[in-house]
Amino acid sequence: MKKNATFFIVISFLLILFSETVVAQDNSAYQSLVSGFKTPPVEARPKVYWWWLNGNVNNDRVVEEIKSMHDAGISGFDIFEIGVPEGDTIVKPGPAFLCDESLESIKVALEEAGKYNMEVGLNLASSWNAGGTWISPEHSAKAIFYSKTIVKEGQDNQMKLNYPEISKIDSKGRERLINYTKEGKPAFSQEIAVVAVPLKQSESSIDVNSVLDLSEFFDEESETLTWKNPGGQWQIYRFVCANSGEQLIMPSKYSKGPIMDHFDAESTKAHFTYIISRLQSVLGDLESSALNSMYLASYEASESMWTPSLPQIFEKINGYQINKYLPLIINDSIYEDQIINKFKNDFRRTVSELMINNCYKAAGEVVHQYGLKINSEAGGPGLPLHHVPVEPLKALGVLDLPRGEFWVNLNIFNDKGIDIMRVVKEISAASHIYNRKFVEEEAFTTFQHWQESPKDLKPVADRAFCEGMNRLVVHGFTHNTDGESKPGIVYHAGTHYNDKRIWWPKVKPFNDYLSRISYVFQNTDFVADVLYYYGDAIPNYGGHKNSRYAPGKGYDYEIVNTELLLQLTVENSELVLPTGQRFAVLYLEPEQEINPLVINKLDELLKAGAVILGNKPDRIKEIGSLVNVPKTKELINKLWENSDNKTIETILKKHSVVSNRSTSEVLNSIGRAKDVDYMGDELNLLDYIHYQKDGLHFYFLRNTTGEVISRTLSFRQDNKYPEIWNPVTGEINPVSVYSINNGRTEISLSFNEYESVLIVFKEGLKLNFSNNDFELPDNSEVVYLPDGLVLLNEESNKVKGSAAACVPLDGSWEIYFNHQMGTPEKVISNKLKSWTESDNQSIKYFSGSAIYEKTFQYFKESVDSSMVFLDLGEIETVGDVWLNGVHLGVSWCKPHRFDVTEILKSGNNTLKIEVCNTWSNRLKGDAVTGESNTYTNITKTNIQGLNRNFIEWKDVPLMNSGLLGPVNLIKANKYINKP
Repeated sequence: MKKNATFFIVISFLLILFSETVVAQDNSAYQSLVSGFKTPPVEARPKVYWWWLNGNVNNDRVVEEIKSMHDAGISGFDIFEIGVPEGDTIVKPGPAFLCDESLESIKVALEEAGKYNMEVGLNLASSWNAGGTWISPEHSAKAIFYSKTIVKEGQDNQMKLNYPEISKIDSKGRERLINYTKEGKPAFSQEIAVVAVPLKQSESSIDVNSVLDLSEFFDEESETLTWKNPGGQWQIYRFVCANSGEQLIMPSKYSKGPIMDHFDAESTKAHFTYIISRLQSVLGDLESSALNSMYLASYEASESMWTPSLPQIFEKINGYQINKYLPLIINDSIYEDQIINKFKNDFRRTVSELMINNCYKAAGEVVHQYGLKINSEAGGPGLPLHHVPVEPLKALGVLDLPRGEFWVNLNIFNDKGIDIMRVVKEISAASHIYNRKFVEEEAFTTFQHWQESPKDLKPVADRAFCEGMNRLVVHGFTHNTDGESKPGIVYHAGTHYNDKRIWWPKVKPFNDYLSRISYVFQNTDFVADVLYYYGDAIPNYGGHKNSRYAPGKGYDYEIVNTELLLQLTVENSELVLPTGQRFAVLYLEPEQEINPLVINKLDELLKAGAVILGNKPDRIKEIGSLVNVPKTKELINKLWENSDNKTIETILKKHSVVSNRSTSEVLNSIGRAKDVDYMGDELNLLDYIHYQKDGLHFYFLRNTTGEVISRTLSFRQDNKYPEIWNPVTGEINPVSVYSINNGRTEISLSFNEYESVLIVFKEGLKLNFSNNDFELPDNSEVVYLPDGLVLLNEESNKVKGSAAACVPLDGSWEIYFNHQMGTPEKVISNKLKSWTESDNQSIKYFSGSAIYEKTFQYFKESVDSSMVFLDLGEIETVGDVWLNGVHLGVSWCKPHRFDVTEILKSGNNTLKIEVCNTWSNRLKGDAVTGESNTYTNITKTNIQGLNRNFIEWKDVPLMNSGLLGPVNLIKANKYINKP
C-alpha cells in the first residue's frame, strides 16, 4: 500500500513531560489494568480439563502433574473422570468414581492445588450427562412411554389397557439401566393420562376437540378402562412416565450408572447433595479447600424428555392442559398443522423452563450453600449440534460460570453455513447481558493428536477472543500413571496439553499470552453498536460471529433474548440493558410470529426514540397464560406502517420499525460511523473486538491471514492518545505517530502472519506535534518503541531518514541431538533445513528438542544510532534463544525476532537456539520402521485438510521440524521523536 499520510511526531522533551504528567493523572482503572496485563492473576490464567481415564489414578503422579501445571502458568483444573472408547485395552480400569479410593485421589489433588493457590472444579459424574450409581429410580431420568389399543364400535365398556412395552435397548443401542419390579415394570412408574383419538376415515386431520381425555375412567391398579363408547372407532393411548434407563455416556469401567432427571429439582438436589456429602467425608469444610466449582458437562441425552411435574408446569405456562395433545409427541401428523406447531412450541418452552429452574438454578442453590459455584455448558453445545431443550441465553444466565467450546481444524456446518462446533459468541453474550464476569471456553478440542503447537493454537484462540472469550479451559491434560512413557495415554479428543508434550517446558509464554488478553477482557466492558434479538424460538442458538446475523464491516453486535429484551430502556435514543450496555440499533431476527410481550415492548421502545430494524412478522404468537396482550395484527401493521418506500429518516420520525434496509445503512443514517475501518475491510483481513472501562478503550485486533499485512486503521476515537499493548511480550509502548481527523484516530499498523495486538486509547493532554510526511511502502513493517519507531522493510529508504539492511547469518550450524532416540550426538549442516529431509532415519523421524549453535562475527560501530534485530525466520515449532549467554526468550509465534542492539558485540558472537517439535513424526516413524520409541493408546489421527478422516500413523505426512530460517540480522535506523 502506498499512501501519503500526515503523521504527528511527538517532540522528545514534550513526550517526556507528557508521560510524567499522564502518569500522575492516570486513574486507578488504568494502573490496575496495566498491572494485571503485565502480571496476570490466577483468575485470568488458563485452566485445563484434567482427564482421569478409566478412574486409574496414581497419587504420586497427581502431585507431579499439578506442579507441572503450575510451573507452566496454568491456574487450575477441572477433574473429569471418564471411561475409554470400546476396544481400548491399554488404559486399565481403576476404582469406581467417588468410592473411598477415588475420594483419596481427589483429596490429594485438592490439597496439592491449595499449595499453589489453584482453582479446582469437579465434574459431577464419571463422564456425562450428570448421574451415577447412586441415582435412585425416583431421581433417574424419565421418559414418556405409551401403549395403544384399538376400540371398535359396540366393543365392551370395560377393557384392559396394556402397560407400555419398554425396549431393553435405548435409541442409541445401549442397555437401559432400569430396575424392574416383580411385575416387570420399571421401579419408578407413574400414570400420565389415557386419551381416546378417533380413527381417521380420510386423510383429513383430526379436530383436537374430538379427542377425549379418559384418565378419570382408568383404574391403575386393575389397568382397566371403564368407558362407554359413544360410537365409531377409537385409538386408546395409555401414557406412562417411567425410568428411561438412559445411562452415562462413557463412564469408567466400575462407574456405570443412570443419569439423573434433569427436569426435577429434587433429583438435582439429591445428586449434588450426595456428591457434596462424599467430598465432605474426606475434605471437611469445602469452603476452606481449593474446590471452587461444580461442573455440569454438556447435556447430550437422547431419550424423550419427561418428568412428573411436566403437565402441571405446562398448564401454568401455556394456559391449557396437555393431555389431549399427548398423541402429538408420538405422531405429529394427526392434528392440524397450526395445532401441531403451537403445541410443539409450548412443549419446548415448558421443558426449557423445567431444565433451567430444576437443573441449573436448583444446582446453584445447593452449591452456593457451600461457597461453591455452578459451571456448565448450559443446554450445550446445543442446537443445531445436539437436541438440547432450552433457551440457551437464559440457561447460561442462571450460571455462575457459563462455558462454551470451540475446536481446532474441525468445522461442521449446517445447511445455513453455521459452524455448529463453535459455541463462543452465544456464551459471551449470555455473560455480558446477565452480568457474569467470565466467558469460559472449552478450548482447542481436536482429533489431530500431537500435531499442533502453540503457534497453531494461537489463531484459533484469537478468533475466540474476538467473539468474546475471556478465559480458557484447555481440553485437555490427561493424567498418566506412568511418568516415563511418552507421549503417553490420552483422552481420544482434545489438544494433549500435558507434561509429556515435547514443547511443554516452553509453554508458559503462550499461557502468559492467553492470560494477558483474558485479564483485560475480564475487567472491561464489551462495546457494540447493535443489539441482535435472536428471536423467541426454543431451542435457539446464537451461531458463530457474523453467521446468523452480521451488522456490516466495522461494527459488532451483542445477542439478546426475550427475557432481557423486555427489560430494555431508552436513553438519548440508545437502547440500554440493565447492565448499562448501550446500543444504537436493535435488530430483530425474522420470525413469522412474534411474542405478544415483545411487540408491546417494541411499541414502547419506539415511542421512547429507539431505532429498531427488522422484517414484519405475519402474526402474533398465541400464549394462553398471558392476558391483556394484543390478539390481532393491528399493532404489527402500526409498527411497520412506514417501512416501505420511505426514507430511513421518515420512518424514524414516525416511530416505526425500519425494514428492508441493511444494518450498516441504518447506522450511517443516524450518524454512527464504523468503529474500525481500513482499506480492504471487505476481505476480512482483520478481525476486532472492542472493550472499555472508565474512559479507556481497548481494541483487540487479529490478522486472520498467513500473510504480513500493513494498513492504516481508522478508529472511532477522538481526543485520546493510543498505546500498543503487546500480549506476546507484555510490553506497552505509546503510538507516537498517529493522526486525528474528523473525530477519528488513524494509526499505521503492521501485522505479521496471524499476529494480534491490543490498541489502547486513553485520555491525556492535548499536545502540539511537529509534522513529517511519510510515504509508506507496500507491506512496510512498523515497529513502535517507547521513544519512536523503526521500519523493518527492505524498501524502507522510501521513508525520509530511514534505511534498513539485512545481514544473513549464512554458513554451517552445529546441531546437537545428544543421542536421543538413536540420533547422533551432533551433526554439522551447511544449510538450514527440516529434519524430515535428513537421510538419517533417526533424524528424519525425530521428535524432541535439539540445540543449534553458531558463532558469527559482527562489527559494531563506536557511534551507531541504529537498532539491530535478530530474525530467525521459520521455526518448527518452538525456539528458546540465547545470544552471548543472554537468554532472549522463548519464541513460539511469528515474528521470531528479538532486539539484540545492546547484546551484540564486536567480534565473535555466540548464538544458541533450542528447538522443539511435536510427537507426530516419531509416531509415524515407529509405525513405519517397527521401532518402539513411543507409547500411546492412540492408533489413528485426523490431519489438517482431511475433515474427520482418521488415518493410521504410518500414513500421516511428516511435519517440518527444526530451525528453518533464514536467520538474519536486520539493522534499521531508529526513527526517534525529535523537536
